[in-house]
Amino acid sequence: MKELLGLELKKIIRNKLTLFVCIGSLTITGILFSLAVFREIAIDENGKQYVGKEAFDLERMYDSKVAGLLTEDKVKKTIAEYQKLYSDPDNLEETAEGTTLKESVFVKYIQPYYSYFKVIDEVYIEPSTIDMTFSALEDVDTAQERSYYKARENKISTLLNQEYLDWNYSDAEKEFWINRTDKVELPYEYGYCGGWKTFLNCSELLLVGIIAICICIAPVFAGEYQSQADSVVLTTKYGKTKLVTAKILASFIFAIILFGIHIMVALGVQLLVAGADGVALPIQLMNVICPYSLTMGSAVLMVIITALVVMLGMVSLTLFLSARLAKTFLTLIVNVLVIMVPMFLSISETSGIWNRVLMILPAMAVRPVYQDDFFGYFSYPIVTTFDITTIRLGVYVIVTLIFIPLAIRAFKKHEVC
Repeated sequence: MKELLGLELKKIIRNKLTLFVCIGSLTITGILFSLAVFREIAIDENGKQYVGKEAFDLERMYDSKVAGLLTEDKVKKTIAEYQKLYSDPDNLEETAEGTTLKESVFVKYIQPYYSYFKVIDEVYIEPSTIDMTFSALEDVDTAQERSYYKARENKISTLLNQEYLDWNYSDAEKEFWINRTDKVELPYEYGYCGGWKTFLNCSELLLVGIIAICICIAPVFAGEYQSQADSVVLTTKYGKTKLVTAKILASFIFAIILFGIHIMVALGVQLLVAGADGVALPIQLMNVICPYSLTMGSAVLMVIITALVVMLGMVSLTLFLSARLAKTFLTLIVNVLVIMVPMFLSISETSGIWNRVLMILPAMAVRPVYQDDFFGYFSYPIVTTFDITTIRLGVYVIVTLIFIPLAIRAFKKHEVC
């Protein structure tokens, strides 16, 4: 068995297509994830712009000044300092949106601490809305008890109880999410976590690696048919038993190793530039009402595990198509369509069922939901209530378990010409 496994691994690795695809996909992955960090822009209190590593270093410096637990007292003090800027007429200007801070004032006092103010401002705005100038802070009554975390609770309640055209939460779903949010540790701890945030914001680009792996795996069975080696292979002693197992194991071993290399390239280049600081900080720094009790590090790990399981599901499908369609080209066409087509499908404003199906299709399933109000609270009431991350993992485990036996059966029943 070991000899067969080794031979099948060599066949995959030594294929010219494999070498070309591996080099190409790793290069593309490196470039795409590098662009995310090298295009980072930060502005200091004097309005000077920094790019790339210098931008992250600047963000780290400013974040260190406000790092620590976001207690009610600290939040109230920050809001009071913000509101104080509005008490000086020289700081203000009239715009189409009303009275706002002058750009020079905003750049000097707010812009350097943009991420920090965003975490505070987000609880005071409506779900799925953006407040670029933090205008919501102007009207916050800091005299109220637990103003900040009470506002967080109110925002979660608003999100769960408001009327939607596509999907309204049932009582069971509301209870499920409230129980989840109650488990989130309070108060939040703020600090610099630029490397982890950047990876989570572009981790769907790991899809490049998944596509590359499927291309490399496509000839595993179809290649035998096209080279007419199937007439020999299927008539040997172990042709329909150990050889099939070896081919599948070799495919998965190759896929896991190559995907691991893609992850190391993607995450490595970003942490090298932006730093690994803040691995233990809460995911709520990306979305204050995120219902998942995760740190930045565990959120990244969860994204990687999900992408890995999606990849294994797609490898299983590829092996089945390779064994069934008997042509590498057809296998690739069907595979690419299955993976890529969901990228061009849009979210429906009226069908919650469509949206929930769309979000578990391959191209969408590798996208994190932690930083989004709308997708972060996607739930699936199937007997009991499941969150979207659990459903994604479950679906692709099932896909893997279904298509591996089908691939074996298809190869064994292939008729030799």
